Amino acid sequence: MEEQQFPKGILPVLPVANIDETADYYVNTLGFVEHFRQKTPEGLSVNAQVSFEGSTLMLNLNPEKAGLEGGGVYFWVRLYETNVDEYFEKLKNAGVKIVEPIKDQFWGDRSFTIKDYNNFFIAFNQKV
Repeated sequence: MEEQQFPKGILPVLPVANIDETADYYVNTLGFVEHFRQKTPEGLSVNAQVSFEGSTLMLNLNPEKAGLEGGGVYFWVRLYETNVDEYFEKLKNAGVKIVEPIKDQFWGDRSFTIKDYNNFFIAFNQKV
């Protein structure tokens, strides 16, 4: 397993019912490369990042949305140059629908999630 890394730009996220089984399938069956599995302090796998031929995919524990055909996919935008707090305020002031307010995450990011014009979820995050 490689060191944890986040690609610059947009990261597609697939909601899955079981991180470990899904990551193992992508690696062992589909031939993807695993970069990391993220666990809660209690040891539950909640995210895994895999890639194939230069494209990266995040697997996210979200059993409620895992079974939705196309409905549970959302995107993470990793901010490197833009201040996440300032960007959150800008979008909030512009009337963008905030579905998860800005907060510090246990894995060291600060993030928030919006619903865009077409009701897709987009999460913006930044390492703190």
